[in-house]
Amino acid sequence: MGISSLGIGSGLALDDLVAQLVQAERAPREIALKKREDATKVQISALGNLRSAMNELRDPLRTLSDADRMQGRAAKVENPDEDNPFFTMESSRSAARGNYNIEVLDLARGTRAQSGAFSSADETITTSASNLTFATADGEESFTLAIKENASLADIAAAVNNSKENFGVAASIINTGGANPETRLVFTSSVTGAAKELEVSNDNAELDRVSTVATGPDPAGMTVRAEDAAKDARISIDGIMAYSDTNRFENVIAGTAITVERLTEEDKPIKASVDFDKTGVKSAIEGFVTAYNKLIDRINTETRYRPPGEDGENKSGALIGDSLVRSIQGSFSAAVSGSSGDGELNNLFQLGLTFDSNGKLEFSSESFGSQGTGKERLDRALDENFGDISSLFAGPNGVGTQLEKLVEQYGQAGGLLQARTQAVEIQQQGLRDEREMFDRYIESYEQIQRSRFAGLDKMIANMQSSANMMFAQMGMG
Repeated sequence: MGISSLGIGSGLALDDLVAQLVQAERAPREIALKKREDATKVQISALGNLRSAMNELRDPLRTLSDADRMQGRAAKVENPDEDNPFFTMESSRSAARGNYNIEVLDLARGTRAQSGAFSSADETITTSASNLTFATADGEESFTLAIKENASLADIAAAVNNSKENFGVAASIINTGGANPETRLVFTSSVTGAAKELEVSNDNAELDRVSTVATGPDPAGMTVRAEDAAKDARISIDGIMAYSDTNRFENVIAGTAITVERLTEEDKPIKASVDFDKTGVKSAIEGFVTAYNKLIDRINTETRYRPPGEDGENKSGALIGDSLVRSIQGSFSAAVSGSSGDGELNNLFQLGLTFDSNGKLEFSSESFGSQGTGKERLDRALDENFGDISSLFAGPNGVGTQLEKLVEQYGQAGGLLQARTQAVEIQQQGLRDEREMFDRYIESYEQIQRSRFAGLDKMIANMQSSANMMFAQMGMG
């Protein structure tokens, strides 16, 4: 910082004087720079908020601009207990509309095979190494276990449960206790369906006691009771029987899946239907209104004029008068307020929507003649003009189609808002460079002032020294 002891020779407060000169040189430019830096920060924040609000439109527009989704189907089941349904239904967009009476008569199940009595889990089953094979009756699933010599009942159960090739068979050992205790082996298959009956075979008659298919002359020791046999799920749809090897019925009703949970009461079918997804479309429209209004709120906030404060500070929105924001406002307003679609219903007013004084959408709370309130007009349109709603939003020039293009144009990565933000960031970098240059200038300016006043300090000190010598000589004479 140059000489730091100004005034020592002269006795004057030269350090304070230099500091005041530097501050007087710095202050006006510092204020101007900070004002411009703050303005760019506020602009970047405002542009980011605007882009974020715009991109919140993406979710509802994904539905509203997609003709397939707008023509989607929804299944409805009149389960008396929604928390414990008899069955559930899901429909694809291609499902036919219809009403059905459905009964759940049987649930799908796998096989449960149990052995005869053994003395204990430690009883030896085979004295030689053998193979035990598990398979479904249709042959689609199978695995084979290598059973070691002198394997016990517990060893066989463990080998089943630990097999990496196991397709879904669990082995358990049950000890009955009581006066005449017995130990039994149980195989339970999770693979359901009548064609998936579990078969257990072997290559050593010693294993017949733990098989359902015997190798030797005596019957197999594992038996499957009628109530434990593998079984298909069975339902009745308007009196027509349908079967599935699992508890899920795919395309029994074309484009629809039915998952059964429990049996219905005898002769008490459950009503079900497949219709247009009115609830989903209504939710998308309401979500669109909410997201659109957030965008308008953000635009209004960032472009609102407010009188300067008492200190003269600007209180208006960061993007007031911005041409890009005016373009966004005009484009979105035109897309929402215009006519779209080629049906009887071709504008948002017919869906019950109007604009408030701030340019936001709202469902009219007042009844418009015989058409009812805004929400009533929307419900009527969903019931009577569902196809027209799809055209209004998802047609080639539909509201949703236009808005999705605008969101991509302005809000996506690489869009106009991001480009504008990058331009302001370049201004920020320029201001940082300008500040660095100004700091170097101030440092140089201070050094120059210190050098000047160092000379003055020295000159005054010399003059004082000469005067003191002269006074001393005069006193001596």
